[in-house]
Amino acid sequence: MKPRTVGWRTVFHRRRTGAAMKLETDPMHAFGLRPSPRSCARWLGALVIALSWSAAAAGSKPGGHSGGGEGDATAPHFVAMAPLDVPIVEGDRADGRLKITLVLKAVDAAGASALETRLPECREAALAASIEFARLRASPSSPVDAQRLATDLSIALRPVDRAIAAVLLVEVSARRA
Repeated sequence: MKPRTVGWRTVFHRRRTGAAMKLETDPMHAFGLRPSPRSCARWLGALVIALSWSAAAAGSKPGGHSGGGEGDATAPHFVAMAPLDVPIVEGDRADGRLKITLVLKAVDAAGASALETRLPECREAALAASIEFARLRASPSSPVDAQRLATDLSIALRPVDRAIAAVLLVEVSARRA
């Protein structure tokens, strides 16, 4: 038998009789890569059990609780900033607007309260970094590189207050003016 591949079907030609035998195969089944429905059900059941065990273990840790409360020392502390709206300048004209909503993650509760008092300075640094990003790397006709924007904002905001653990982007959009 001489195999010949045509699209998704494998056609075998018999040399003796000249008759063609068509065998419709899915390439994933042919190589044993696609699991059967029974094995999919087993994997799904194992995943559900593992997730329920991990959720139960997280809730039963000593000193830990599932709800976010005021007394938890390890709970993350966030400080929201007002949205930033900066122009996207290309050449000698403003082509669009870059709108950014961000949240600052503080190291601890004391850092969060210090961040709230220094919020105008943080906003000033974030605005300067956003204007620079919009001038160099943003366009209203292409997607915004959010990872690069978050890195630039982190670099600009960390010298203002060392209590900033991370800069989290909630919403980023670039629109035509």
